[in-house]
Amino acid sequence: MKGYLTFGFLLCLLFIVGCNSDDSIEQAKEQSMQQFEAAGVENMENDALFAAEAVSANMLLVQLSDAAVNKGVSPEVKNFAQRAESTHRQMNNELEDVARQTDIVLPQTLGNADQKIYDELMEKEGIAFDVAFIRTMREQHKELLRRYDDIAENGTTMELKQFASRQLPLLRQHEEATERLEEKIE
Repeated sequence: MKGYLTFGFLLCLLFIVGCNSDDSIEQAKEQSMQQFEAAGVENMENDALFAAEAVSANMLLVQLSDAAVNKGVSPEVKNFAQRAESTHRQMNNELEDVARQTDIVLPQTLGNADQKIYDELMEKEGIAFDVAFIRTMREQHKELLRRYDDIAENGTTMELKQFASRQLPLLRQHEEATERLEEKIE
């Protein structure tokens, strides 16, 4: 009996902590999971988390790219930023369509980790901004490739799997472009 009470207390504590999270990614994932559980849909946690993380990451890349168009000093950085902004805005539009079809809740603001990345980059100026922007874009694309590849392979929702598969070539192109740019401006 004591074990059940302890387990129940821990579940309540986890629920309270999860609901009180100020991270938009975690909040969106939890809302999605509540909807899925209420509908009796199982095995959706990875899909819900992926969608929330992907939207936040794409919002970050759009915001960083917009900043690079205005703050960047290198014409190559500005050109890449314009392309990246357009691509990631389109990716988010497509992901929003998929989320509507699959009842996945998406965050409306950057997740905490993405907000921190944005804030740190906004403190930089000049060539230091350009270098940090390209490095951040490379790192973000590398992580996005990993997550998109995972969901394309292991996702539960066919629409989300197809979305991720369609984006992989673009993400690879961006990663390669950031690697070339990084070599050029460092």
